[in-house]
Amino acid sequence: MTGPMRAYLMTRGTLRSQDYAFLGEAPPDQWWGAVTPWVFLESEELIVRRRAGGGTGLVISGIPSRRTDVLGTRVRHTVVVDDVHHDQRLALWLVRCGLDDGERRRLGEALDGAFDGDLVDALMSGADGDVGIRLLDTLRRAAEGAGEEDTAEDVTGSWAGAVDDETATSAFLARVRRLLADGAAGYALTTHALSSRDGVERMASTLLEEVAVLLHDSNLRGVERLGKASVPAPRRDRTIGDRRARAVVLALTGVAMALGVWWLIRQL
Repeated sequence: MTGPMRAYLMTRGTLRSQDYAFLGEAPPDQWWGAVTPWVFLESEELIVRRRAGGGTGLVISGIPSRRTDVLGTRVRHTVVVDDVHHDQRLALWLVRCGLDDGERRRLGEALDGAFDGDLVDALMSGADGDVGIRLLDTLRRAAEGAGEEDTAEDVTGSWAGAVDDETATSAFLARVRRLLADGAAGYALTTHALSSRDGVERMASTLLEEVAVLLHDSNLRGVERLGKASVPAPRRDRTIGDRRARAVVLALTGVAMALGVWWLIRQL
């Protein structure tokens, strides 16, 4: 089942007490939790997930703001959109923002324009405001005029590539289009936390769905298909078995010795 598209904004205010939190309503389900051990949401990351029989969600983090906190540290935004498949043009532009520094900065400027420092501080202090509607309107206006995406074909199965590799990014966009369009379950995400194909295979082994992963720090070229990392077979507790075996051997040895003594006595 899917519902109406909803958008959520995480950011912080000026004061120390106004730490990072969702403005207004928070997402009721943090569906991206299964991959959070494998990404750095404090950095520039992108997660797209289609659930089997459900909707497609999107997270884009590390969006730069021109605002700073009371210590002068640059603020960043995180945007979550649930059921983003209802607006595929917006979804694909947000994916471009997750892959392109220039588009991400443009998104940050749009968010700063709609949620200036005074408004953010007020919302974090308890003021009422329909953040979701304002945010969706802002995202849609920012996506106007976005160019058409390429039409590369999706590479089936799970795979890994590099963010700066053109072939891999084209395949990534094709995977996102499939997740948005036909309801096939799976993930498409970027990560700063992994740097090798082996690392991605370890992550893939923890998930039920297929994954397409772009690494920020990697020398991979093109698209490298993954095999699910093998799960080690459970180890048997040999300690108990060995003790039992030794006990049986000792018992049989004792019986044999007793029979030998009994036979010798009969021969006297």
